[in-house]
Amino acid sequence: MHCSLCLSLTVAPANHTVTEEVMEEVLEEVMEEVLEEVMEEVMEEVMEEVMEEVMEEVMEEVMEEEMEEVMAV
Repeated sequence: MHCSLCLSLTVAPANHTVTEEVMEEVLEEVMEEVLEEVMEEVMEEVMEEVMEEVMEEVMEEVMEEEMEEVMAV
């Protein structure tokens, strides 16, 4: 899959000059794609960290309860 810039440069005739408008559109599209990818990665990392922390807390609580039960016996 090519980005719009690659397509516009390969489809355009040799004497075609890329206008500011085209460059702005291309830049906007590229930035949107980059932002989406970055946000996806950040969200994945955040979710992983949150899940790790939650699992650690749950395991700690379970272990504490187990120890309390063992000590009570």
